Amino acid sequence: MSQIITVHSYRGGTGKSSTAANLALLLAASGHRVALVDTDIHTPALDVMFGGALVPIRRSLTDYLIGRCEIEDAVYPADGDAGHDGFFLVPARSRTTAAGEILGRGYDVGLLREGFDRLIDSLALDVLLLDTHAGFNNETVTAMASSDALVVVTRADRLDLAGAHETASLADRLGGVRLTVAVNMAPDGVVRGHLHDEVERVYGTRITAVLPYAPEMASLAGERLFCTAYPHHPLVAGYRRIISDVSNGTTAIRH
Repeated sequence: MSQIITVHSYRGGTGKSSTAANLALLLAASGHRVALVDTDIHTPALDVMFGGALVPIRRSLTDYLIGRCEIEDAVYPADGDAGHDGFFLVPARSRTTAAGEILGRGYDVGLLREGFDRLIDSLALDVLLLDTHAGFNNETVTAMASSDALVVVTRADRLDLAGAHETASLADRLGGVRLTVAVNMAPDGVVRGHLHDEVERVYGTRITAVLPYAPEMASLAGERLFCTAYPHHPLVAGYRRIISDVSNGTTAIRH
């Protein structure tokens, strides 16, 4: 069976999109057929991260939602250093669409779930991985509601924990969604004492991975994905723990 995995954070600046991109690439490198969809129409990032591996983007998720194209027309195979056979990207916006356009014209939110199902069928996917806008909007809630697994990327500080109750509560109301929590940018790779306990308490589940702060990330300047540049780094080991956790859910990733 195919699996839909959503990567979410309550606030921006947690490394959510970078985490989603690296998870997708590691899954593809292990032989899975993977599509990564950028549902963050307001502040997209994935087209920049994979820019060197994509042909010019002419159609996107936004174009599909406002009726300019079919969802299959917005799929781009990733090749070159960032790509593997069976790895695809659906960018949030093309150069011809602006965030205000979809806000002004509106769209049927049901098109999102329909598009996800069509991608799974037309690309014969093992994994559909969704990167979301921070916080909650229609696209994010629809992505979460469509998912088998929800990966929450957070930081162990009071500002991030302030929205944890809302995230955990929404995941609980959706039902059937396996919740995985990853604490990112831990200064020494460890979340200490009471903060570790508080993260697990507010989300109601154990921490799957503590992802260390990696200064090497900044040195890449977005030109390569971390898992390709530093495949043996502890951060990549943390990404693999997340994959192992979501793969052990009730809906298994097809091998």
